[in-house]
Amino acid sequence: MSARTAVLPAPGPVAGRARSIASALRRAAQTLARRLRAWVTWHRAPLIALGIPLVLVIVATAWNLQGWPGWVDEDEGTYVAEAWAMIDPHHLANYTYWYDHPPLGWAQLAGYLWLTDGLARYSSAVDAGREFMVLVTVASCVLLYVLCCRLGFRRTASSVTVALFGLSPLAVYYHRLVSLDNIGTLWLLAALVAAASRRRNLSAAFWAGVWSSVAVLSKETTAILLPVVFWVLWQQAQPHTRKWHLSIYTVTFALFSAFYPLYAALRGELFPGSGHVSLLWALWWQLGGRQGSGFLLTNGTLANSLLTLWLGTDRWLLLAALMLVPTGMLTGRLRPFAFGLLVQTAMALTGGYLPFFYVTAMIPFAALLIGGVADTLWEPANSRLVEAACRLIVLAAAATALIVVIPQWSGTLVRQAGRSGAASTLAATAWVERNVPKRDVVVVDDYLWLDLKRAGLNPLWVQKTSSNAQSQGELADGWRSIGYVVISDQIAGTIAGIPLLQQAVNHSVPVARFGDGLVVRRVVP
Repeated sequence: MSARTAVLPAPGPVAGRARSIASALRRAAQTLARRLRAWVTWHRAPLIALGIPLVLVIVATAWNLQGWPGWVDEDEGTYVAEAWAMIDPHHLANYTYWYDHPPLGWAQLAGYLWLTDGLARYSSAVDAGREFMVLVTVASCVLLYVLCCRLGFRRTASSVTVALFGLSPLAVYYHRLVSLDNIGTLWLLAALVAAASRRRNLSAAFWAGVWSSVAVLSKETTAILLPVVFWVLWQQAQPHTRKWHLSIYTVTFALFSAFYPLYAALRGELFPGSGHVSLLWALWWQLGGRQGSGFLLTNGTLANSLLTLWLGTDRWLLLAALMLVPTGMLTGRLRPFAFGLLVQTAMALTGGYLPFFYVTAMIPFAALLIGGVADTLWEPANSRLVEAACRLIVLAAAATALIVVIPQWSGTLVRQAGRSGAASTLAATAWVERNVPKRDVVVVDDYLWLDLKRAGLNPLWVQKTSSNAQSQGELADGWRSIGYVVISDQIAGTIAGIPLLQQAVNHSVPVARFGDGLVVRRVVP
């Protein structure tokens, strides 16, 4: 051997193991890529059928997300503030948590804001919340498509159902808003997808129970729609295993939902009592303690103003679906969803309190009913004459939609793309941040609260100026403790009902005005 010849050392055990691990990871990645390509190839047609309406829904929902609708309901700000409270001070709410809603809904929002640092990317915290709503809408569209497939819809009918759910101006309006109803509806759809599983195994009942529990703990009013999940599960289960499916669903839902009252019980807040909040009192307040909104069809009531908003935004989706309820009740696979839409309509007609976001859960049922009836009418029939007549009805409805409905929807969505409904609020927020001393108490609605709080100011939510605010130390000197009041549409109707706030406004002068009737007033003791 020559003296110049170098002898390379044999690879050590560590280097050998590293090469083996790298080789194994490379083979695993290649296998995964190969299987993914095969899966996409096999499912190309359904992916295209879902992808086309889904892309349109994403564009329609995300375009001018911050501009339309404007700041129309301060619950948006409430939910984002409660999500922030979980991230920063690590509380269940930005003020005392009083069981007004289960916290799981805004906990999901908090998780998204924390993972993406969403609050740092927008001048308004509500805009970060609306970004999350886009993802919720996308997930809901996917689940709705899968549900349609499991119910036996043709691909075209499934695509149309997703388009109705995501492209109606009414849907775009409400899907953009930060609401627990959107989150609860997402998990309700997940429960329905599980219940409609074609495998018909017991795990379907288990997961339907889990997702039903998540839906109710995200938004408690989805509980009125759980009979729909129960019904679908009953339809899908084999007769000899039906009792097991229903039992597993019921027990699973009860066990997972029990964590909420158990939490209240462990804190001594399950039953009403002096000096503390209570889950049962909050439940009573939600169900019957609030003033009713009036009859839905009576002019001048709050309920009727909501109906006017819904039909003014899009009158086609809900009215068409309600007209198809009798047909849906005659069709086995659509019967639970026709019943669900009927229940929601009946609840709206009771004259009780009607929440602003109530229509949110009606939208997927309306879309399912329209798409499902169209799919049913297109099915082959024993009589060629009947088959031709049914298909002619579907074609006539499709032609009407192309000529009348779609142009109206497109016009509404194009017009909203140029609106800036949040401009006045953003301008007022910026003015307060520049001109108000940080120690002064500023009474605001929840749209402004978190933005001012994160800017280091001392905002106070309007409802905290109630009569017990002074005794709780929030306003030690009564109305004189208030430095400024930012009066928006959200506050204007509240002032007269809060004497302390009314006194502050009576002793104030306007110092800045913005569009949409937004006024900043300085209190002069």
